[in-house]
Amino acid sequence: MKHLFTKTAFRIVRTTSLILAIAITTNDIADAVEFNFNWKGDSGYSAKGSFNYDTTTAPSVIYEAGLGDTKNLQSLSISFFDPLNTFINSFTPVVSGVSNYRYLRFNFDSTTRQIGPFDVGKDNSLPGDTWLNNNLALIDEGFSDQVLAKEFHLIKRDAAGKEQILNLSNNSVQVSKVPEGSIIIGLLAVCSLGFTLKQKKTSAA
Repeated sequence: MKHLFTKTAFRIVRTTSLILAIAITTNDIADAVEFNFNWKGDSGYSAKGSFNYDTTTAPSVIYEAGLGDTKNLQSLSISFFDPLNTFINSFTPVVSGVSNYRYLRFNFDSTTRQIGPFDVGKDNSLPGDTWLNNNLALIDEGFSDQVLAKEFHLIKRDAAGKEQILNLSNNSVQVSKVPEGSIIIGLLAVCSLGFTLKQKKTSAA
């Protein structure tokens, strides 16, 4: 009887903790917005990524540049693929509100969902470094002499660390908002699954 009471009390505490964790997290999500973006070059190379920021503090136009603490972005990630959709590389230029990419240029108008200066990826002058940028970013960075006829440039450093242009294109980066409900539903599903597995493990014991 005492053992049954202990197990019941433990389940109540665990359930309460789960509910509180979900409530706290969903409250944080309510003030955040997440977007996916994608780009595809003329020869089939592509890039996909996502970013998010706090809507309570961000202006209508978000602009980030260089290393260090960001003004608004909380996270920014990008992945690159070849024409056969084979994965090339993936980077997270912004993590927890801090940029680790010195050439970062990210300009996003939340009203029109248009991208301005854009330089996202990684470039530490090492083999495998890959980034996607446009002429607006090059001008903004003071590299006007590198501006090319095509608007966007996908560049990767080869085995020797030398810049290799993979794709030039006038195709712009397309942005789409991630439905808020899907984020919360996904969180609830993960939490619920974890709780169910723990219950089964406890019952089996």
